[in-house]
Amino acid sequence: MEGLPEDHIARCWWEGRMPALSSGGNWPQRPTSGGFDAKRDAVGQKIHLGPLLVDRLKAQYANAQLAYPVRLQDLSDPQSRTVTTGHQLCLAGGPAFTFYKIQTAITLALRLQERWKTPVVPVFWLASEDHDFDEVRSLWNGAQWQTWRPEPQQGGAVGRMSTKGLEGELQSWASALELSGSGADGLKFPKDSTMSQAMRHWVHAMFGPEQVVVIDGDDPALKATFIETMQREVRESLTLEAVSSCNSDLETAGFKPQVHVRPCNLFHVVPGGRHRLTASGQMWQSLGGAQWEGTEALCQHIADHPEEFSPNALLRPVYQAQLLPDVAMVGGLAEVAYGMQLPGVFARLGMEQPVLVPRDSAVVLPKRWSNAATKAGLTDAALLEPKATWVQGVVNQAEAPDAAAWRLSMQEQAAKASEALVQVDRSLEGSVNAALAKMENLLDRLEQQTVKAVKRKESDAMSRLDRLDGWVRPNGKPQERIYSFFHLASEWQQQAEDAAPLEEALAQASLRGHEAADWSPLVHVIRSGPH
Repeated sequence: MEGLPEDHIARCWWEGRMPALSSGGNWPQRPTSGGFDAKRDAVGQKIHLGPLLVDRLKAQYANAQLAYPVRLQDLSDPQSRTVTTGHQLCLAGGPAFTFYKIQTAITLALRLQERWKTPVVPVFWLASEDHDFDEVRSLWNGAQWQTWRPEPQQGGAVGRMSTKGLEGELQSWASALELSGSGADGLKFPKDSTMSQAMRHWVHAMFGPEQVVVIDGDDPALKATFIETMQREVRESLTLEAVSSCNSDLETAGFKPQVHVRPCNLFHVVPGGRHRLTASGQMWQSLGGAQWEGTEALCQHIADHPEEFSPNALLRPVYQAQLLPDVAMVGGLAEVAYGMQLPGVFARLGMEQPVLVPRDSAVVLPKRWSNAATKAGLTDAALLEPKATWVQGVVNQAEAPDAAAWRLSMQEQAAKASEALVQVDRSLEGSVNAALAKMENLLDRLEQQTVKAVKRKESDAMSRLDRLDGWVRPNGKPQERIYSFFHLASEWQQQAEDAAPLEEALAQASLRGHEAADWSPLVHVIRSGPH
């Protein structure tokens, strides 16, 4: 958190600098042992839905042609708790930070289970009802974004979409990157899968059958547990009132709310579409054309067909926490930010808001890039600095003349000259200052010329830094936001066939970094080979 600006909402929350909530209540809890213990006890007071979860998850796994995960049966235990994370259904499992989210949840669940001696299950929540297909259908192939354009064109909830034609697109992408081994094998999924089912396969390809349970909330029986809350959203504008109060507190403190709250925060889901619900007088309608003659008519439709209605980004965490025995929600900074908008909603519903846990990050250096970093003398901490810092390190090592010392000497001599000349004529002080400014400008130019000369002399080293920066920050972005885990895993395996799989190296780093239930987000630098 120290790397964030002082006024970033996540840092202010982390450091306990949030303003008091005007409506009472509390901001989401930070991840501490005491906070987790209190949340475990409070969650134990809610209705236990374990048997329903196990039944529906078995059906979901069977429909996806996957064996049940090892941890699934633990959910039937009333003492069990969950640590949940989730993401959109991005192709090939999405950018690598999706892996880091899930690994964070797995490690935290393990540490809490060790502490409590009762089951704590890591859960990945498929954001299958999200309808922004453009955000999930592209993959970086090493040179540009490769975009899947299914024929015929599809719309609506992404999780319900067909994967027809996707296998060929993924094969083309894998070929462009020369993926092999676990990287290429992990992309496979059964023919005629939906996007939701394909994502389930990708998650288990990354983590195997033993570590995580994947749940799809777009399920009629699961959605039925949310009927009353959806009806209250329609009748009472539940979310609007509660979130607007929190938003007001955030805005007064100088923060911009992450998610826009609407009078009704539900969607109507139909084949090929997911449309907002709006009220006009006594009538309700969806932007897709459906209409209901009054609030109670809409509420009855929700009761009869809950699978046709879907929460937005503000209500989805509520659905998740209502369904699961959640003690913690793992997310990125954006998810932490919209978690700050929800205390009032949870309070209005008499629910416990899970502890917010910022996810870990990582930079992966397969053998070639690890060797390049070692040759450049870059420590793990230095690798996280911008390339300009790396270049300055090369310049410093070249033993170029110390311009800073010259500058200090000039300033000292100018001060002495000014003091002496002022005794003769005070008007000479301006002349001394003008002369110093000219000399400093000349020195600035000399410094720039020196840096250029060092770069020419150390051209090989500069080229290595350029290539290394292209791996660490492809396309100018953090590695974890561009590369797929399967791409990283393939590079890792190809460059050091005798190395442990990348997923094992990441898991070990996570466990070493988090030895207790108190939690701080970490950035792991994962290197192959000696360093």
